[in-house]
Amino acid sequence: MSLSLHSNAAAPALPAELLHGLALRPPQARWNGLRYQGSELLGADLAAVRAMTGVVAAVQRQHFLGVVAATPVYALQAASSLAPVWQTPGTAMPLAAQAASSEPSSQYVWQMARAPLHDANQVVAWCLDDQASVWLPRCGAQTLRTLRRELAALLQLPETALQLISPAIAEGAAEPQHLLDLLDAAADAALLSQAVARPVSVACQTGSAQAPLVLRVPAPAASPSTELQLPATAASAATLLSDAPWAVRPSLARLLSQPELARASAQASVRDAGEVQARKTFADTQHAGVQDLNAAQVFAQESLWHEQALAQGQDPLAYRMEHLQGRAQDLARQVAERAQWPQAEQDTQATGTDGRLHGRGFATAQLQTLDASGAERMVWSAWVAEVAVHPQTGAIEVTRVVAGHDSQQLHAAQGASLRPEIQWQEQDPQLLANARRLLGTAAAFDDWNSPQPTGLVPRAQSTDLAALPEGSLIARGRLDLDGVETLPAAAAIANAIAHATGVRLREVPFDAEHLRRSLGAPAAGAAPGKRPWGWLAAGAVGVAGMAAMAWPLKPALPLTAGPDVALYSAQALERGRLIAAAGDCVVCHTAPGGAANAGGFGLETPFGTIYSTNITPDNETGIGRWSFAAFERAMRQGIHQDGRQLYPAFPYTAFAKLSDGDMQALYGYLMAQAPVKAQAPQTQLAFPYNLRPAMAGWNALFHDATPFKPDPARTPEWNRGAYLVEGAGHCAACHSPRNALGAEKSGIHYLGGGEAEGWKAPALNQLAEGKRPWTRDTLYQYLRTGFSPQHGVAAGPMAPVIHGLAELPDSDLRAITTYLLELPATGAQPTAQPATQTAAAPLAVATPAAPVYGQHVNGERIYQNACAVCHEAGSGPTLFGVKPLLALNTNLHAATPDNLVQVILHGIQAPANEALGHMPGFKDSLDDAQILDLTRYLRARFAPEEKAWPHDTTAISKLRAAAAAH
Repeated sequence: MSLSLHSNAAAPALPAELLHGLALRPPQARWNGLRYQGSELLGADLAAVRAMTGVVAAVQRQHFLGVVAATPVYALQAASSLAPVWQTPGTAMPLAAQAASSEPSSQYVWQMARAPLHDANQVVAWCLDDQASVWLPRCGAQTLRTLRRELAALLQLPETALQLISPAIAEGAAEPQHLLDLLDAAADAALLSQAVARPVSVACQTGSAQAPLVLRVPAPAASPSTELQLPATAASAATLLSDAPWAVRPSLARLLSQPELARASAQASVRDAGEVQARKTFADTQHAGVQDLNAAQVFAQESLWHEQALAQGQDPLAYRMEHLQGRAQDLARQVAERAQWPQAEQDTQATGTDGRLHGRGFATAQLQTLDASGAERMVWSAWVAEVAVHPQTGAIEVTRVVAGHDSQQLHAAQGASLRPEIQWQEQDPQLLANARRLLGTAAAFDDWNSPQPTGLVPRAQSTDLAALPEGSLIARGRLDLDGVETLPAAAAIANAIAHATGVRLREVPFDAEHLRRSLGAPAAGAAPGKRPWGWLAAGAVGVAGMAAMAWPLKPALPLTAGPDVALYSAQALERGRLIAAAGDCVVCHTAPGGAANAGGFGLETPFGTIYSTNITPDNETGIGRWSFAAFERAMRQGIHQDGRQLYPAFPYTAFAKLSDGDMQALYGYLMAQAPVKAQAPQTQLAFPYNLRPAMAGWNALFHDATPFKPDPARTPEWNRGAYLVEGAGHCAACHSPRNALGAEKSGIHYLGGGEAEGWKAPALNQLAEGKRPWTRDTLYQYLRTGFSPQHGVAAGPMAPVIHGLAELPDSDLRAITTYLLELPATGAQPTAQPATQTAAAPLAVATPAAPVYGQHVNGERIYQNACAVCHEAGSGPTLFGVKPLLALNTNLHAATPDNLVQVILHGIQAPANEALGHMPGFKDSLDDAQILDLTRYLRARFAPEEKAWPHDTTAISKLRAAAAAH
């Protein structure tokens, strides 16, 4: 057996030539703790996929289905062509419904947060001659042991035949991905590598949003009105019921390939008098790792102890101490003494002079874990947390934490009878910050988390709570720690809140709004009393703001020597780079053949051509002497440094939504670039559009300069997606229709489809509905690669957008996907997908061999001569890594042929992803009539259910002329 933790320099090198693997997932994956009970694979088109260019293997093992190919794009195309047929068994009543129908209960809910994903995280496996080597991202020792057991069971090899290679991770640092994400990627890579006996790389994908862990405590059936009646002794502690098997599920590869026997990969390791039972006959594959299981169990058990003490009229700390023994009791006593919580004290709720309610709570945990040598040892921790609650808002503040951690590591000179060596933490800034992450505060919508920090902030170096990394010990309710140090945090805070308010919160992260309602406080924003003149004051402020915006004469802001970019940290500059990538700055501010960001790109608008400006830090022709105030004014208000009104072809209407931090980072990044001396052409519009002062009135009518405000009712991921789409991404600039004055339409028209550079930008507000809906996986794949087998290839103005999105972290693309797919729909209701179709493996759309359509003979002839060699399914070579299937192409199903004509005229000269290759244009070889014949044939053959396009060449002639003029 080999478990390897290496520094980057010492790690064995990866094999020189890697293949790329991709595994498909069934529509439903369920597990009962012993066997797989999800969708069963009835068949797939393995033979056709194996014949595709670039495909090394198509692998089926029971219900496991995957492909191995020369490149990731080949693998995507092959997976999309497998056309699996699944049989999904019937569904049983979930435990939640069973419990609700049979007996009353109290429940504790642990929300599991999605772990951040690094795009560079790949797992490589090489299985050969009954030996296996696996290269992994940074992992802790406990994770490696779980992976070793799982891969040995999957490959049916002894653990001694496995070599796991991972860079060392800092002690106590959060791992960069969730255990089950890594488990699935490693298992997929290993099983695919075993099939081809060559090294295979698999991307470590982030798990999809998961249902929370729910633990229930049955209440006595005879007294359903009683919330809790708990046993009086620890020996008969209440049983906790769980929706899912109380263990870490096996990898999906093992569940699918060995469905008859798939035991757990690891068990929860908390040791307590309580018991956890899973009563569900089968469970959806929960995304719960050991840390989540342990944290949920401690939260429920330690909250139960506190409730039981109160029910019996006893001091919670004294009551809990009675049922602790040995080292655990000794640790608890010392923590209490250090927190100045004498057992004899009659501890009561206190109200501060500021009206806040104060309380404190205690919790403990004990865990069986492994030390660095692999030996088992018991560890303990105890917490006292003090909180202050604002009754009017429900806001919770963790004001003090005293924590002790006994790792059973005694000095050699000490005897077993001596008191344990306690590691103390009191009022530690990092500890407080980690505790506060349990309070339900949404992740900042302007956090650019790539590169994501993976280690903890050293205590001696940082006391800035806002600067602590999201990946630190506690992250939105999920504990990223192999040990026990922070396990009591949630219960200690919950007990403190109950002490302060009398309200028991049973869901982590804690919900301040729920607490406010329970305390009977008025809703946030509700008027506390009569304020007869409040509306007048608010109206006066609004009128003054509109008057300032509408005033056409703006002052010039002073020129400066420019900022000292050395003052910007590397992290700030990287943040600015990502903001610029999200905003596609270089696309619009770079003329064809010109220097990046030097301006001169002509933007065609209904009012004339508007030329972009030089945004390099050149002192004469660029923004080198602009102050931050001038830069911010341009970005938020559309006012040039010299006071000129800017045209909204520069989307300041969207950039105004950037946060202050992002605005500063973007300014620093642009000022840190190399200056380029280049004078952009002056924009000259016809009267009356050349009257720039008139833009002040336009701004007063259509521009809202308010920065983005997150919606507290939405998830952090949704808010992040909204911030990117509405702000830096300025998607509405192309994808929303405009009124007669060029302003984007809002309301039901928001992202309802628009135009850009002669292309039709499709609607984004109904992606999840219609005859060919987008799914989260297909939309994410399109945004990441510029290619979706179900919808086609990004072309035209969308291709450079994909280039910019390629720089963003995976979590941002997932956030954008979540936001777009949850937009209010305006069209038809969604059409249910067939059971045989999944996001990763759509049904192939079969089209017959090209027949001769009577009225489309000319179009068919042109297609066979110019197009079929690349696009005809089932014949000819697969070119450029993919075989674009026209029956699935969005352009052929569009209301107008404009985008299809653009592609035929100009081809794809700058693909969104180089792996997709190029398509030649036919503007010089096909005239307008021939293009018309071709488009009518393509529409009739590949989208016969759609209405025929107009039979004239007007649109084709206009698009050709516009391109020639540009």
